[in-house]
Amino acid sequence: MLFRFNGKTMNVGKDIFRLLRRLRSSSPAGFIRYLWLKLQGKAIMVTGSCHGCGSCCSAICLEGDKGWLRSEKSLQRIIEKYPEYGRFIVIGRDTQGFLLFRCTWCTAEGTCSSYEERLPLCRRYPESSLVFAGGRLLTGCGYRFAEVVPFEKVLRRELKKTK
Repeated sequence: MLFRFNGKTMNVGKDIFRLLRRLRSSSPAGFIRYLWLKLQGKAIMVTGSCHGCGSCCSAICLEGDKGWLRSEKSLQRIIEKYPEYGRFIVIGRDTQGFLLFRCTWCTAEGTCSSYEERLPLCRRYPESSLVFAGGRLLTGCGYRFAEVVPFEKVLRRELKKTK
């Protein structure tokens, strides 16, 4: 089913499926923020750079096939599928009940003991999905999350002006 909203044609079935998938890995506040950004035509962009503090290796939430991990049983399922995740140990829970992990490859200086062999999730940190899960960047982190109008949207708007 298609309908127009805010000057844009939307495929309701596809958009509902996308929203439900987002809801599964979001906190209630994160989901509301996601919807708010969608209505404004904005997205989250990661800015800044790594300061090498190692904080993200000392207290990190992990995401599995069914969202952010809340139980050690879900961690065991991930490790069965991806043995390299065995390097993470549970150190507690965050304020939303998600498990917090520490990477055993993190040295006392806050660096990775095998930087070239680090996991893809470490290479991509931080991802914008952290915002929607209700997470935040740790104090001292050199990265920031910015709400921006996506480049494609700006480009489309400018191209319409030239026609």
